[in-house]
Amino acid sequence: MKILLCEPDRELRKEIVDQLNKYRLKINIKDIGDEKKIFEEEVSSLNLFSLFVLNLSDPEDTKILNFIRRSGATVPILLILEKDVSPHIFRKIYYLSYDDVIRKDFYPQEIIFHIYKLCDIWNDDVFFISKNVYFDYKNSIFVYNDSDIHLGRKEALLLKFLFVKNSHVVSFDEIIYYVYDNEVIKEERIRSLVRQLRAKLPTSIIQTVKGEGYRIKN
Repeated sequence: MKILLCEPDRELRKEIVDQLNKYRLKINIKDIGDEKKIFEEEVSSLNLFSLFVLNLSDPEDTKILNFIRRSGATVPILLILEKDVSPHIFRKIYYLSYDDVIRKDFYPQEIIFHIYKLCDIWNDDVFFISKNVYFDYKNSIFVYNDSDIHLGRKEALLLKFLFVKNSHVVSFDEIIYYVYDNEVIKEERIRSLVRQLRAKLPTSIIQTVKGEGYRIKN
């Protein structure tokens, strides 16, 4: 797949590209620092991109957005906003045809998950930690380099839910609803399931958030 990344911050561009290549098989990324270069692209070439990630000097100006859409490209557009952007802008860009918005400052890992979701890379079945470490939900297997670790049904459900929520905390109530179908159970049963899962996984990826629940470590 091919992504066009327009971000004036050279260091951030590099971090995003590095993270994309770290978390997934190689992705073809065209990164540019000057948004005017988008207009230099051949109109026919815009259809070759699977995603546009744009940090525009004026997010309310629709020239670039319209240029992309008029080319026939219907793929998602992720808009990056500077941290000092005026709050009034959100109302206007809400009605423009951007597919997602992320505001600085953010960790490179955070925007990666936005990109993966927009491109449907996750597909709700395979969740990558690195190229050789990933969770195959459909087959209930955690792959760690050359080792396949088989998980039980509830272990797989819990791990999938944690991945879907990314780095957000998953509460006990949410686990009861998603993993146990709202069955009346004690929290100790959930803790026991987490212990089982941690014992099987060769890498420490599940973090306990005291008094709240669990999440996948960044």
